[in-house]
Amino acid sequence: MYLADYHIHTRYSFDGVERIEDICNKAIELGMDEIALTDHMDIFSNKPYGDVLDCRQLYNEIDQMKEKFEGRLTIRKGIELGQPQANPVEAKQFLQDYTLDFVIGSIHNIRDDVDVYEYDFKKLDCNKVYEDYIEALIELAMNYDFDVVGHLTYPLRYMFQREGVRLNLDPYEDRFRKLFKIVIQRGKGIEVNTSGLLQSMNETMPSLSVIKLYKECGGEVITIGSDAHRIEHLSTTIRQGQDLIREAGFEYITTFEERKPIFKKI
Repeated sequence: MYLADYHIHTRYSFDGVERIEDICNKAIELGMDEIALTDHMDIFSNKPYGDVLDCRQLYNEIDQMKEKFEGRLTIRKGIELGQPQANPVEAKQFLQDYTLDFVIGSIHNIRDDVDVYEYDFKKLDCNKVYEDYIEALIELAMNYDFDVVGHLTYPLRYMFQREGVRLNLDPYEDRFRKLFKIVIQRGKGIEVNTSGLLQSMNETMPSLSVIKLYKECGGEVITIGSDAHRIEHLSTTIRQGQDLIREAGFEYITTFEERKPIFKKI
């Protein structure tokens, strides 16, 4: 079994605290073969990308750790690129300025630079929120640069945590099929984000039923990421994620080098 955690945040992320060296040592302790460091590059309508993340220092430090841990741990330069449609010029400029191994395309802010995390779901129609969210994912998939689409059911985490709502996704099957068709035609993939297994929702993002639908649509490219922001959460659910995608019919996980997919047997 090849173990790769493809969604990890370091102290460079606005919501991260961990040193890269500590992350690497912990990954080795846990028996990981490979990690991708994917700090937040959330794109905002009204600010340059350089105000979001110290990319130069981050990637310089990753280069140092790649050298330090060579032969013990494969370390990939990644990013979680949030809602590039909020400012396409800045998103494009960032990707031109830095050579990466891996890009997660995510949606955190559906509109007006407001993260779904900040929503008051008591005052909102949860179905409408998710309808808007998946449409934003479709726009991202159609028009922007990424390798996998991240945490496809991100709003469901907060709907359940705050209101106990477990949204029925059956009405969104056609939209998921549309999203997957675009992703597959472009040679891209999806992420299975396992952070929800450690939270009250106790479910990956997306859930098994959606992963199975992606497989049914012909999907092949699939990564697994813990979305760890703290060392105690690093890679702890990666084996569960692999079991889940195996149940969905996948025989391989995907890793990346210089934006090119590599398939590893699970």
